[in-house]
Amino acid sequence: MGSPDSYDIHALEVSPQLVLDTCKERVSCGFCGKSVKFFCYYCYKPVAGLEGRLPQIRLPFKLDVVKHPNELDGKSTAVHAKIVAPQDVDIITFTDTCLDGVDVQTTALLFPGPDAQDVAEMDMTSIERVVVIDGTWSQAKAMMRNCSQLQRMQKVTIKPRRTRFWRFQNVDDQYLATIEAIYFLYRDSVGSNYNGEYDALMYFYKYFYEHIQSEYASQPERCFNHRHQKNYIEYDSAAPNPNVRLAKPDTVAKVNYDFDDLELGNMFGGADPE
Repeated sequence: MGSPDSYDIHALEVSPQLVLDTCKERVSCGFCGKSVKFFCYYCYKPVAGLEGRLPQIRLPFKLDVVKHPNELDGKSTAVHAKIVAPQDVDIITFTDTCLDGVDVQTTALLFPGPDAQDVAEMDMTSIERVVVIDGTWSQAKAMMRNCSQLQRMQKVTIKPRRTRFWRFQNVDDQYLATIEAIYFLYRDSVGSNYNGEYDALMYFYKYFYEHIQSEYASQPERCFNHRHQKNYIEYDSAAPNPNVRLAKPDTVAKVNYDFDDLELGNMFGGADPE
């Protein structure tokens, strides 16, 4: 599909910092009691201090996120979509029959491959629902083999982009985090008429990305994973001090974040290709 495009995450029309920076401590989820920082990965609800303060949007077609049962809840960026578009997003734990009630004639599967159509080149008016698989590449292929409904769905895909994901993966930089893939699914479906309507899907992702950038750029003695994208950390506002001795290249300094959310994410297309 050609070389991947880069995208400007800073251009997204959301400003999460002023709101999310007010969450200083972890609190108990008001529904299940689990300790959380911004939202609950199990109840899909924001913490009490964020109620009414987060963007809430509607999507032009429904989204079903089908999560592999072995996938940790706290690793999935797909939860972000459920928090900001709760009326249109469902998260389903995979079983062989979990999609039996879905109409495959009006449902598409976001899945790469030679038989997948680019959503930017499609008329999406006949599509009422899109399914996204949340799991590693190996898990996704197993789910496809075991679910006849997935096999029967029309496959759609998005144009390649370079991920902004902060966690190193043993794949190239076209493997997007799940929420990136979801965002570009909706953005590309609008085409040239897009005007920021679905930027809120990236609300939490942008916050975490910029938080990591700030932490490393302001502490240049820290060594970000050297196997990650070249020049991943942006030093524009805090250029590294040439007199500071960096960590050895085979070590990775870890910033001590006080929230699970920086442990997020699988790659669209899978994290562990065979």
